[in-house]
Amino acid sequence: MGLVTLIVAAASSTAAVIAAFAYPSVQSVLQRLAVASLTLANLYAAFLLATENTNFVLVVNFTRPGLSVVRRVMGLWGGSSGSLLFFTLVVGVVLTVAPVTGMRRALPSLVIATLSWTLVLVTFPFEQLANQAIAGTGLSPILEHWAMIIHPPLLYLGLALSLVPAIAPSASAKWQMSALGTLTVALALGGFWAYEEVGWGGWWAWDPVENVALIPWLLLAVTFHTKRGSALPEWALALIWPTVFAGTAMTRTSLRTSVHSFANADGLGWALWPLATTTCLAAVAIAVQNTTRPTRWRLRSTFPGVMIFAIAVVVALGTFRPFLEGGTLGSFYTQYLFPVVVVGLMSIGIVPQLRTPAQNRSIAAAAIGAVAMAAFAGLTGWTEWWQFLLAAASGSALGATLGGDLRSVRRVVAHIGVTLILIGALGATASVHQTVGLSAGASLNVSGHEIENLGSSFLGDDPPVIGAQIRVDGQTVLEPSLTVFIDRRLRLPEVATQRGLLEDVQVILQSADDDGGVVITVNSQPMTQFVWFGATLILVAMALPSRIRRTEQTTNETEKAEMAEVSE
Repeated sequence: MGLVTLIVAAASSTAAVIAAFAYPSVQSVLQRLAVASLTLANLYAAFLLATENTNFVLVVNFTRPGLSVVRRVMGLWGGSSGSLLFFTLVVGVVLTVAPVTGMRRALPSLVIATLSWTLVLVTFPFEQLANQAIAGTGLSPILEHWAMIIHPPLLYLGLALSLVPAIAPSASAKWQMSALGTLTVALALGGFWAYEEVGWGGWWAWDPVENVALIPWLLLAVTFHTKRGSALPEWALALIWPTVFAGTAMTRTSLRTSVHSFANADGLGWALWPLATTTCLAAVAIAVQNTTRPTRWRLRSTFPGVMIFAIAVVVALGTFRPFLEGGTLGSFYTQYLFPVVVVGLMSIGIVPQLRTPAQNRSIAAAAIGAVAMAAFAGLTGWTEWWQFLLAAASGSALGATLGGDLRSVRRVVAHIGVTLILIGALGATASVHQTVGLSAGASLNVSGHEIENLGSSFLGDDPPVIGAQIRVDGQTVLEPSLTVFIDRRLRLPEVATQRGLLEDVQVILQSADDDGGVVITVNSQPMTQFVWFGATLILVAMALPSRIRRTEQTTNETEKAEMAEVSE
């Protein structure tokens, strides 16, 4: 059944590409047939996983005994073939529902056809074993976290939604908002998963899979700071196409390693890189065609968009770094993103207030915010000059936004959200990680906190789990654990976290002995909660009206300023 559905999808979408140029009604029917076939293929794969049919490689590799039905179905996006099957369906559904007209109809059909033939010829998801396996080996244990139930589907949906505005300009506003909101939730969940599950003490490690979603998020944000029809937003939207498919090719080949398990299918490059190249050429044509008004440089309405676009370019260069020489990824982003982010922070706060009645008040508030945040950095114990500069820029953005025109509700709340995320990122630069050994009953000052080992115990044997009780500052008792997957030669720590507004304390169990002694890693994480607050505010902003209507008569000066704003 699986092979038949995929062949039907591939053949009908290929015919749809041809029909798009002369018979649009026929093309629509053929493309919908392809999507229907892909839906059946995904349902069949989900059924095989849910029923643990160990005749199939997909089931053996990504399920194991003891998992719930939901976590068994998660195996669909746990590996290369299954995740590509699901991604193809999501992209196909979104591009079929989107109001695409004219010759652009051929592009969605071409994407569906290429991905479908790739599934048939290169990475067939319904491969069977010669002899039925006794049981599956399961997903990588770190991918069995609850966030992975939601994160990959949302990530794929956000990427698919982000493709639409470029090829359907008439319906771009709602699609842009939907794509940005979906990617925001997906990226926040991915960061939360890394923070809770991976145990390295951070929430963002520039993983290429996450970056492939961050770049479209930034390019979408460009369009909210510039006017559609001019060159910058049209190019930003069009470039999402090659970014998505080049990223799909790169993260499923050996070009980049990833904590995601499907970054190892080299044969996919033969199919996906030509698709990335084709969409790149299409993006150029789309951008040229959609640009209907000459680009006019207006500092107030254009500069923030330019800075966001520059950030997207730097992230893209770092993400596709196999083609570049020298340096680690961390040093690359630190070196090239820092000046752009500092200038960008200042621009999103002050620049929108220029040539408005709130200009002077906003500049004064920016100065106060910069000094206050820099002082806070000093009191918190930061000593590096760049930490003070980034803190001052964050305070400047926050102050300028709160001190400016507050009637642009959506802009104000979204800018506060972005600033809070960057303040959380700033806090990560001051995190402290320390590994210590403690006998049962012993205590030690670690990273400024009193850490006491209350003992360890054996919690279970299928698989073996060791737990510990760690008291922090004489109050909170954290219970980190360590699971040993003997057959996979893997030890997986479950992080225990004490959350606070200004600081989180994470405890990671590394080992334990029979006498209750433990070796633990203690992470002091300043201001991490600001990341989640900021992401929430961005989502809230999307549900708010763009402006609050005035109920009182304004002064002539204000009216003239607003008329000037509209004319821009």
